[in-house]
Amino acid sequence: MLPKHLLLEKELESIFLHKFPPFPETTKDFFVRYGPYILLVLAVIAVFGLLTAFGILGGMSIASIATASWGGIVFTAWIAIGLSLVSLLLFFLAFTPLKNRQRKGWEYLYYSVLISLTANLITLSIFSLIISGILWFWVLFQIRDRYI
Repeated sequence: MLPKHLLLEKELESIFLHKFPPFPETTKDFFVRYGPYILLVLAVIAVFGLLTAFGILGGMSIASIATASWGGIVFTAWIAIGLSLVSLLLFFLAFTPLKNRQRKGWEYLYYSVLISLTANLITLSIFSLIISGILWFWVLFQIRDRYI
């Protein structure tokens, strides 16, 4: 039974699986074997980054009440942090299924990347959106066949 296609998966597959150069099998094996642990370390580091962001935004929120120009920036930042929290939660949820080579883990990671890129778009981090989108999707689609 073939797995269902996720949001934008078929469109992204035609780009990142068919137009980008394929990874050697040893590289795919590396990502499948060690990727879940690397993601877990990155997720823990991201938790500290989000805690820092909460502290900075907490102070800016009070200032934004006094000045209208800060209000939009702070509001956008809070939305991006909310999306980052959801993305981070999906990273943590992906760990065990990725380690067990289950398709569900790949799907969690896929949606985490989509949500993270949405946060980049909202904050107008266009360079980050393009570079991280290309790298993440290239890796994801190269290893997708390793997850059942």
